[in-house]
Amino acid sequence: MKETTLLKIALICSLIGLITLYFISTRIDIKDYNPNKLNKDIGEDVNLKGVITKITDKGNVIFIEVNQQNPITVVLFSDDDNLKLKSGDDVEVIGRVQEYNRKNEIIAQKIRVVR
Repeated sequence: MKETTLLKIALICSLIGLITLYFISTRIDIKDYNPNKLNKDIGEDVNLKGVITKITDKGNVIFIEVNQQNPITVVLFSDDDNLKLKSGDDVEVIGRVQEYNRKNEIIAQKIRVVR
């Protein structure tokens, strides 16, 4: 085959792949965390919105208590010393629900302050 034919085939396959990835990404949804559903969300990615009531920094691990309807512990593994969270901040947490000592907690993947 000629190089131009191979180039056309590669470009068409790339475009089809990108379009497919776009449509798949629009269907991905992280559900909101509801603390009333006992242990049904363990192992799932969730979105939690609430107010920070307490922050405990243990070096590379930060424990954040977020109050939505009930307080829930958010665990953040971070080396970032520039994390500017304080009590009273409205935050949105995306993370995975885990059970620790018979209590649910969220292992944070991403935290952002909602203003």
